[in-house]
Amino acid sequence: MSKSFIKVTTLQAIANALRGHTSQSDADKIEVDDYATVAQDRTDSLKGVVDKTATSVTIPDGVTNIGTYAFYNCSNLESVTIPNGVTSVGDSAFSGCSSLESVTIPNGVTSIGMYAFQNCSSLENITIPNGVTSIGMYAFQNCSSLANVTIPNSVTSVGYGAFANCGSMASIEIGNGVTSFSGQTFQNCTSLTSVTIPNGVTTLGYGEFDGCTALASITIPNSITSLGYWCFHDIKSDAVINCGFAEGAVSGAPWGAPEGVTINYGVTNGTKGGNRATSTVVVTKEMAEEYAKNHPLEEEGEEKQEDKK
Repeated sequence: MSKSFIKVTTLQAIANALRGHTSQSDADKIEVDDYATVAQDRTDSLKGVVDKTATSVTIPDGVTNIGTYAFYNCSNLESVTIPNGVTSVGDSAFSGCSSLESVTIPNGVTSIGMYAFQNCSSLENITIPNGVTSIGMYAFQNCSSLANVTIPNSVTSVGYGAFANCGSMASIEIGNGVTSFSGQTFQNCTSLTSVTIPNGVTTLGYGEFDGCTALASITIPNSITSLGYWCFHDIKSDAVINCGFAEGAVSGAPWGAPEGVTINYGVTNGTKGGNRATSTVVVTKEMAEEYAKNHPLEEEGEEKQEDKK
């Protein structure tokens, strides 16, 4: 199998080539070396040497940033090799790479931009290294094959809707560096069955677990001071929410939880083990209906969408 060697100054140049060419010959692997062509020639020259839309790309040593839209909508791309020198993955860098199956983000990366891997529907595994401090808005939204995610201790900021609509995600491990979630972070993660929010988190935003229909166990620490509207909307109807804080300490209960959900208050370490809950409330039909009356779901959602823009 032949290979096309592309000499470029920026990753946007690679993107132009990959998106602008149709499949033709048997060359499906592109290796990008670190010898630069002159910038003004890069687009035409690249289109001339790419034999077909690439399924594999190796990013050269020396690259420190994967720029905005670098591989946007490269729908045939299955694998990418990212060198250790890269420190950031830009906004929408791999958005729409629907054939991309796995990515290893090197240890030097500190930020993952907005929409960075959005709509990567074949992505099954992602390793977020300890060192990443921020995950942007909708960074992994609609990664419908993503099964497990670990947010390392280094992460302090997770953007709105970062893992929304990850329908195959069965588990999420959250490090102790995050202090707040801005909203809809795990919306419609329909395979998620349990989640533990680490101590130190103070805020869960609007609709964080909205539509997580299999979610049966949620542990909330006593550090929480704010739970957003519809935080637990459409979780499993017999779910148990174990709260470290006392009943009445956080306003807005039952936060959109459906009829039948049990909320335990004053629970140490999220279990009743040797420490009994100070109080327990089971959400009734009347409570759920009253909440819905006072917090119209569509209006709340529209307001939050406007706030996010």
